[in-house]
Amino acid sequence: MKKLLLFVFIISFHSYAQDTIPASKSIIALDKMNVVYRGVPNPISIAVNNAKSYVIYGNGVFKNEEGKYVIRPGSGSETKVFVEIENFDGSKVIEEHVFRIKGLPSGFVTINSLGCYKNCIVELTKEEFQNAFLSYHMPDFVFNFKVNVIGFTISFIDSDNKILDKTIEVKGNRIDEQTYSEIFKTKGFTFLKIHEFQIEFDEGLDLYICKISPLKITIVK
Repeated sequence: MKKLLLFVFIISFHSYAQDTIPASKSIIALDKMNVVYRGVPNPISIAVNNAKSYVIYGNGVFKNEEGKYVIRPGSGSETKVFVEIENFDGSKVIEEHVFRIKGLPSGFVTINSLGCYKNCIVELTKEEFQNAFLSYHMPDFVFNFKVNVIGFTISFIDSDNKILDKTIEVKGNRIDEQTYSEIFKTKGFTFLKIHEFQIEFDEGLDLYICKISPLKITIVK
């Protein structure tokens, strides 16, 4: 039987893993991890030696605009990729390969690249806060798409940890001049709470992410 190499390339910092299968079967090597992410177009690189033709198919398997295969798994805990190989003698073999599915890792929003998953207070000077930018981060997860903050809400908290009866709705990912001015017209606050984040994935992805913890900010001299 002809040998098939099917590589799933997922950019990550995890250690290398490879399926152990009999030599008479096709080989699937997973680059640096043995899972695919749910809803994300996980790229596949395929090489088949000495075969007349081959076809790759399965739930969530398709070709992107560049003509390359990707896996975009849906619900469930695993997904299957089928490889149908036609040999030069006319015989055909269908291989079935199973991959575990994981959801996207939890992330958090930072301001000027400062922040954490939850329960931390970011200290900024007025100068640092002016035109500060918000970003969404998924640590240890590097992929060929971006997650953008496109809106958020600012609330005010006093020294008794009570929320003042005022909020500011912001479009975009920056503390612009108007927002900055409005914030410092407000009297009696000790902390700023940035929350109710609006998140957008590029490449037209429509993915679910876990609830994002708010950012708590104090202005220092």
